[in-house]
Amino acid sequence: MTAGRRLLPDRRSKGDAVVVGDPPPKTGTFRERAEVRKALGGQPGRSTRISDRVRSVRLFVAEPIPGPDGATAGVVYLSRTTYPVLVSLYRIRNGLVRVLAASALVALAVALYQALTISRPLARLTEAARRIASGERGVALRLSGHDEVAELARAFDAMARELDARLGYISELAANVSHEFKTPIASIRGAAEVLRDGAADDPQARERFLKNILADTERLSRLVSRLLELSRIEAHLHDRRETLDYRDLVEEVVERYTEGDPPVTLDYQASSRVLLGDPERLASALGNLLDNAAGLGGAAGAVSVVVREQDGDLLTEVTDRGPGLSPANLARVWDRFFTTRREQGGTGLGLAIVKAVVEAHGGRVGARSTPGEGSTFWFTLPRRL
Repeated sequence: MTAGRRLLPDRRSKGDAVVVGDPPPKTGTFRERAEVRKALGGQPGRSTRISDRVRSVRLFVAEPIPGPDGATAGVVYLSRTTYPVLVSLYRIRNGLVRVLAASALVALAVALYQALTISRPLARLTEAARRIASGERGVALRLSGHDEVAELARAFDAMARELDARLGYISELAANVSHEFKTPIASIRGAAEVLRDGAADDPQARERFLKNILADTERLSRLVSRLLELSRIEAHLHDRRETLDYRDLVEEVVERYTEGDPPVTLDYQASSRVLLGDPERLASALGNLLDNAAGLGGAAGAVSVVVREQDGDLLTEVTDRGPGLSPANLARVWDRFFTTRREQGGTGLGLAIVKAVVEAHGGRVGARSTPGEGSTFWFTLPRRL
């Protein structure tokens, strides 16, 4: 700020004079300025002007000095340039530019991070989904990390593996069904062609071929019924889960076979009897095991059912006293359509149904056999509720 000095009376100017530290204007005097004239008149004067020498704005203030007689004895004239303000604004602007540049760099870094950790994995996930939808198998992301995208990728990989397993299961099932249906259909067709070609005129031949046709149709009917049961189990097993008394369920199933040939005995040794499951499917699984034991054991001896606890689970064992199974057959007993009693009408789906029911409940199945001493088929069920 440029401080003004007191203006003493100047006789040449009729008692009024203006003296300031600021250089006078190039033309005229300070007295000619509007704010000074106003101050000489007894009123404060103010003005704003752009400086010619420095690129800034100057503020001018003129304050009158009253004399003893009430007249204006002089004027205090002050001025201040805005150059320091402009310098501060320039500094602030430079600071803002630096902050903007830093913010842009941070935003770029965040964008790159998002692209590397979110956008690219999601793009890979989308592409993998398109490949799976087009029928490609073996698609996997294998993303590492512990964030939500990595968890999503692992869930996607699990889903892809499950779909691959399901497709493999369907392909294998279709091949097995085709093989199992091919033989009786071919037999029925052959018998029908022979009857058409004249065998129908021979009563004995007609009777024999018609009997073969009926036997094959009965086998096809059993296969269809078993397949429908297996498909219902796999499709709707998780729809019905309830708390059940396993001991009551086992006793009810065994009671149906106690008067049969061979009879069935029950030894329930477990102290626990409550679990979560589908009672209808569990009863079907146990019934299939009892049917299988009756077929393997024949009239050699009674079939026994033992329920006990093992490693926190309920273990159910069904033992027959039949001739037993060879190691080769024992390794395949849980395979679909494998049976050692095809001539007796076996479909090879009973144990497959047992396995599907037990595994859907979170349990395991197994078998052991000694040739000449019988076989034991077992399954476990978790007791957790």
